[in-house]
Amino acid sequence: MPRVKSMVLGMALVLAGVAGGFQLRAQAPAGGAPAQAPAPAPPADTAAMRAQYEQWRKEFKTWGKWGTADNKGTSNLITPQKVLNAVRLVRTGTVVSLAHAEPQVAAADVNPNGLFRRTTNNITDGGTTDNYSVSYHGLTVAHMDSWCHFFENGLMYNGVPVKGNLSNEEGCKQGGIMNWKDGIATRAVLYDIAQLKGVEWADPNTPIRRADLEAWEKKSGVKAGPGDVVLLYIGRWKRRAAEGPAAAPVAGYYADTIPWMHERMPAFIGHDFNIDWNPRPGWEGMRNPIHVAVLNWMGINIVECLDLEQAVGIARKLKRYEFLITFAPLPVEGGTGSPLNPLAIF
Repeated sequence: MPRVKSMVLGMALVLAGVAGGFQLRAQAPAGGAPAQAPAPAPPADTAAMRAQYEQWRKEFKTWGKWGTADNKGTSNLITPQKVLNAVRLVRTGTVVSLAHAEPQVAAADVNPNGLFRRTTNNITDGGTTDNYSVSYHGLTVAHMDSWCHFFENGLMYNGVPVKGNLSNEEGCKQGGIMNWKDGIATRAVLYDIAQLKGVEWADPNTPIRRADLEAWEKKSGVKAGPGDVVLLYIGRWKRRAAEGPAAAPVAGYYADTIPWMHERMPAFIGHDFNIDWNPRPGWEGMRNPIHVAVLNWMGINIVECLDLEQAVGIARKLKRYEFLITFAPLPVEGGTGSPLNPLAIF
């Protein structure tokens, strides 16, 4: 994981003549969550899947596919025609946010270091300013990653060495968040796993498998393709409101979805929690296999901790599970990712 890095953005970038600050720290969530129930037994295919994973590590790399200097990976598949096609999905003009309110109170899934701290400065007769500080990599803030967030054997996506490319002083030189500064506008495909299984929210102990994704495609009549954003809905925020916050378990993507991702080549895979199934009985000693596969091997990016509740409600009402999605990161030189407020437009 990259070391903690602080970045301060003057509010003058947003409001001319207004002084203020916006500080971001890229941190992984720390411990301290309440004890969880014992993890279930490993799936029956765990040993075979781990062996397959090692083979996929060799087969599924897209390094060099878009050139040796490429930094955008499958985001290259969002062509101008792709954007135009996505815009044509807009029919009602309804716009909803896919981000939850920024966490300002510590909780089981909000590490104290990950709180979004808003400080209001001097209040005068003429106005005021405020400072924002947040560690956005974690379990609560809607965000996207860059290739500088996850490495393997000292290499980033496309074979870029970490050494000489990443430092505490300058952050990420190549493969950082600035590669997406012009924003994303493309087709989103919603995978409503809760509806598929006929529940309010997916069992958090259960991994989401390729068979689940394909069953939903058959039920909904839509499926993800090149340059799309996959949005996996497990009902995280609905469950949180009913049962309280929890850092684990998480019904995330199972390893057998990796070939599906390689075949479909989406620009981003999304989730309303962390994308990896967690905990992963039988996968001890292997860190976040989905993060590694997409961010390091395939150049597929991640948007996670999204709040999909409003979008799911509209999609179910309209019986339409594809729509325009748009978002852009903060243009932070050297950044390993960015908080987001993605918009779904129906």
